[in-house]
Amino acid sequence: MRTVSFQGIQLSNGQQRRLAEQQQVTASFINPVLAQQVEQTLKAVEARKEQVFEPERIWTLERQETGTTCVAEWMGF
Repeated sequence: MRTVSFQGIQLSNGQQRRLAEQQQVTASFINPVLAQQVEQTLKAVEARKEQVFEPERIWTLERQETGTTCVAEWMGF
């Protein structure tokens, strides 16, 4: 979310009305959505804790080598 500073700038009536409307809509829209998402995430985390699942593995080891990598092998030659 952007923070806008209007120091030293005079807004017209239309601009002030639009700014107030945007701030009101943003405040009323984002908070319930974020609260709902946080609630769903916390429920999912608690469910996983109760079921004692192993954490998902994102990274898998393809091969394990030691020493200096040959550039020709690395490039596929």
